[in-house]
Amino acid sequence: MEPITESRSLTCTSAGAFTAFTVRVGEWWPPSYSPDPDTLDTVVIEPMIGGRVFMRMVDGTEHDFGEVTSWSPGQIYAQTWTLAQDPEHPSSLTVTFTPTRDGCEVRLQHGGWHDGNVAYRDKFGDWALILDQYAETAQD
Repeated sequence: MEPITESRSLTCTSAGAFTAFTVRVGEWWPPSYSPDPDTLDTVVIEPMIGGRVFMRMVDGTEHDFGEVTSWSPGQIYAQTWTLAQDPEHPSSLTVTFTPTRDGCEVRLQHGGWHDGNVAYRDKFGDWALILDQYAETAQD
């Protein structure tokens, strides 16, 4: 099955876009896409292959929803994805950062769909809205 794909043209550098997507994810991730929007404190991506991707709630509780599978600053970020789906059958998220004359192109692909997780695919129709929030942060 085809991945869900979204892209944005940004006026910042690829390095800046990468940092905004990974290090600053807690600034732009919508609380409504968490286990409890009222108590989400932040989202954290540990900056290394094998790093955890998790949400921290105000009470300190952490909810893992992925593991970093690619970390090349300014070029590519990837992780497994288990948010809102069976953690035994993760999908995958890959984000590429390509320099352009006026900044960079950011392309997100949410893929890795197979028999074990394809039933969850329809839950992920809001990537366009989420990336709009990310783009605002990246260009600050």
